[in-house]
Amino acid sequence: MTTFSADQAVEFTQIANGPGVVSEQVSDAHSVAVGIWVGVGARDESEHQAGISHFLEHLVFKGTEERTARSIAELADATGGEMNAFTTMEYTAFYARFPANKLDLAIDLLGDVLCRPALRATDIETERQVVLEELHLAIDDPTDALFGLLHEGLFPKHPLSREVIGTENSVMGLDRSALMDFHDQWYRAPNLVVAAAGAVDHQYLVERFGQVFAERQGGVSPVRSQPTLAPVVGATLQRPIEATHLAWGWLGASRLDPRRYALTLGVHILGGGMSSRLFQKVREERGLTYSVFATRGVFEDAGVVSIYAGTAPDRAEELAAVVAQEVAEIADHGVTEEELAIARSGFEGSLLLGLEDTGSRMRRLGSNQLLTGTVMPLEELVEAFRAVTVAEINQALAEVFSVDAVTTQVGPNS
Repeated sequence: MTTFSADQAVEFTQIANGPGVVSEQVSDAHSVAVGIWVGVGARDESEHQAGISHFLEHLVFKGTEERTARSIAELADATGGEMNAFTTMEYTAFYARFPANKLDLAIDLLGDVLCRPALRATDIETERQVVLEELHLAIDDPTDALFGLLHEGLFPKHPLSREVIGTENSVMGLDRSALMDFHDQWYRAPNLVVAAAGAVDHQYLVERFGQVFAERQGGVSPVRSQPTLAPVVGATLQRPIEATHLAWGWLGASRLDPRRYALTLGVHILGGGMSSRLFQKVREERGLTYSVFATRGVFEDAGVVSIYAGTAPDRAEELAAVVAQEVAEIADHGVTEEELAIARSGFEGSLLLGLEDTGSRMRRLGSNQLLTGTVMPLEELVEAFRAVTVAEINQALAEVFSVDAVTTQVGPNS
């Protein structure tokens, strides 16, 4: 059994009228990962704003009141590290992973792009074309289209059904005024969490980020509309491509649902690795696909269990039948103690591997603090998974798979 030592000095401070700061000092680390997590994402946008969180994520790197986009890029590149950002349904994150002696530069750059983006009209038009190209690539990607259809079926007429990037019409309609208003509303200290891991001093971070965000006080957190959770049957999309791509989806456990640990392990047993049931049956035994997997997606008030597989068009029906058989088998008869032991051990191993990287540590701190209001110690997380029983997994899987799946298909004969 793997023994987990305590997190290396995880500390949290809520700055008055400022951001929360959570950090983990990693002994002997030569790097520092610093991230700023903004508590707004794609699900918090109105329909005509769709994609504004993602568009703004791009735009802040186009220059600030004092720095050009090129100077920001050159300063980051000169460290040998990376500076980037990403947008999800429920938050937007900006981060830098630099050598430890460049911590102040990371703080300065992140603070500058988040607090003082120039949002010049010319930059907006240039970056709009970049975002549209990204959107076109996503539209051309059959798996992106497939899962877009799946979420439309699982969360009809709700923001969770939309793509993070928005639509061509919504992106074209976002003007400078809308972007500035969105930034002014949400990019404020009380809606932010600062996370850092590596060669860091917590009190120093608190002092620096208290100064950085002193000008961004006030603001509120988004009020989110709860999905109605009334899935539809599914959809198909015909594309002139070689393979047929299929996905199945069910409503699962939300982020803090008591079933989350059992369902995570159960879904992994079904399709989370090379020893999983789907991989062994669909690929290894039947040779029906190159890629097949099952996964969980979680939100504040909803969750998704989904399966993906792709195959030749003339084998799609056979593939669907085999997947349906495996889902029925695990729903009706459950998992074994041996499968649970493998899944649990694999989960603990993945946690250990994540500890090797300050970036992974920072992302765990930031997402947990922002989304749940705390960072569960690794020992407690491991114990929660170790406490899961076969009976709990079987019950969770039976509940999720007790209803028909939302099914989507993209391919030449769809």
